[in-house]
Amino acid sequence: MKSMPTNLLSKVENNEAKICVIGLGQVGLPTALTFCQSGFDVTGHDINKDLLSSLNKSKTPFEEKGIEELLKSCIASNKFHTNSSAEDSIKNADVIIVCVATPLTSGIMPDLSYLEKACLSISEISLENKLVIIESSIPPGTFKGLVLPILEKRSKLGKDFWAAFVPERLAPGTALSEIKTTPRVIGYADENSGNLANSLYKKMVTSQVVSTPVEVAEISKLVENAFRDVNVAFANEVGLICENYGIDVSELIKVCNSHPRVKLLQPGPGVGGPCLPKDPYLLLNPPGKKRIESKMITDSRKINDNMPFHVVELVISAITEHGKKASESTVLVLGVSYKANVSDTRFSPSKDIVEQLSKNGCNVIVYDPKSTETFGGRRTEDMWDSLSQSDVLVIVTDHDEFKRLDLGKIKQTMRTPIVIDTRRIFSRSMAEELGIKYISVGYTKTLKDK
Repeated sequence: MKSMPTNLLSKVENNEAKICVIGLGQVGLPTALTFCQSGFDVTGHDINKDLLSSLNKSKTPFEEKGIEELLKSCIASNKFHTNSSAEDSIKNADVIIVCVATPLTSGIMPDLSYLEKACLSISEISLENKLVIIESSIPPGTFKGLVLPILEKRSKLGKDFWAAFVPERLAPGTALSEIKTTPRVIGYADENSGNLANSLYKKMVTSQVVSTPVEVAEISKLVENAFRDVNVAFANEVGLICENYGIDVSELIKVCNSHPRVKLLQPGPGVGGPCLPKDPYLLLNPPGKKRIESKMITDSRKINDNMPFHVVELVISAITEHGKKASESTVLVLGVSYKANVSDTRFSPSKDIVEQLSKNGCNVIVYDPKSTETFGGRRTEDMWDSLSQSDVLVIVTDHDEFKRLDLGKIKQTMRTPIVIDTRRIFSRSMAEELGIKYISVGYTKTLKDK
């Protein structure tokens, strides 16, 4: 094995290493800009030339707190550049960080084609004295089974180049803070690669940097998100149980969480975003191997995937109880992004909710101040005007703007004041005092119960 790459290590420690980030999406761009902010020269490469053109004008295609200001600052410092040529970007770099998407194909199978193409582009260039970092989420075994064989076509790990897997751990909306404050995991295939990557990320991260074998690092990110998904599914199941018993799940959660070893989550409309709906499947589907069976993880995915359909059942039931037909009713859906205060709609529960309400015959209007996506509904720019035409209000995303809405005004504005609050942004007692028919996951008190 080649001795410690002192020249490259010196460049990293003195902020002289040139960094290339491949893939400038919601992980790659914050990564590139934060390394730039840390004092490195960074080139961002993406195959989307329109994206690069926008970035060069200090415009980002997605909403992220503070990112446009940071982009402007990095461009002004002349330390951040974009390049549509993979060859030029890689050739001139000392460190290459891959942040491309690893989506699902056929619903549950990992699609590693973007990662494979990125690695092939890297392998075409001399990798002598370069460090390659993979940040993309990958199934266990991918680093040694797919990434390294491609990179080692012309070069040798530990002799010509170094490589590590460093799973991203940021969340859209708080990416620029989390990328610094969340501990980072360095997955090493050899000791020198791990030491190099460790030194690099300590330049950016204010929290701890944890080193571990690459196999552990691969699984760690996926297990973290599967754990969260399972916990959300348990909360959703508890919510459904509470509906059957006729009690308010929020009251139950308050009581249960008074125990110091219990931390129940609030049930909701389902799970969305780029990670939680996907990563459990990456965990259970290693490339080239038999699928791993895990009833708990797969059942949790099914539970969370079914929650939007349950929300639709709550809407249709409320409409029917008020003596109307779905085809005669207008439903206003607030929020199409998958979580509060972001524009990201990937795997959003709103998609199934809007589509299924439409299939049931409802006239569906959607409003979201962060996104223009409609999922087949009719977009409105005037929420209050649309509310005056609506029979049911469904809150799917808990944007801050929605939390500030006046319940009294909602009651006065709606044709029939039915509110399905899937995120519990309103006070149930206040809504009911105003005469609003208030429903949530885990609370479905009917008129006959009053």
